[in-house]
Amino acid sequence: MAERLTVGVRYCGGCNPRFDRVEAVRRLAEACPRAELEGAEPGRQYDLLLIVGGCSACCADRTGLASRAVVEVRQEQDFDRALALLRRAGGNRRDPER
Repeated sequence: MAERLTVGVRYCGGCNPRFDRVEAVRRLAEACPRAELEGAEPGRQYDLLLIVGGCSACCADRTGLASRAVVEVRQEQDFDRALALLRRAGGNRRDPER
């Protein structure tokens, strides 16, 4: 079995969300079962850091977070870009249900 991809997820404070941030991350996790998504913690190295902001400010605190790659989801349309990056990094090939 292939090694799992570790993905740290950091959400913004949610003061002005324009889309359902939690649902977007749930869909990513469903579409990429080999990716292990977890709350990003300072001092830990991730394969990918997923910064989820509810609006264009994307104000999530990134202090102390480290990863090989970073992708920001600022709007619903960023979902496809995040999914493609997860797949290239070793997620899975299954299409998510929308």
